[in-house]
Amino acid sequence: MITLKNLLGAIKAEHQITTQSELAALLSQNELLVQQIQTADAQHWVHFAKNTFDGWYCIRTPMLSTFEVYYQERGQNCWGEDVFTEQSGAIATVIFMSGIWDI
Repeated sequence: MITLKNLLGAIKAEHQITTQSELAALLSQNELLVQQIQTADAQHWVHFAKNTFDGWYCIRTPMLSTFEVYYQERGQNCWGEDVFTEQSGAIATVIFMSGIWDI
């Protein structure tokens, strides 16, 4: 399984992306890439499903109309939630906020 870090490295190289807004624009046009990011091995504490692990989360809300991005530690939300209507913007935000983009 590919790691999220390696997948993001390939995205940077192939698409010459340097900013969060560029990544969000690419993801808004590429559902397959969104799926690959969500299923990549998140060795760097970026998660796309609710869990008890520490790290950064990008979660679709129960109403399925918005996405929440937050940091969780010891089962508690330690960083205020940002709410997004676009999945691509939420994913780009969690990737940049987590710092994995710069690793």
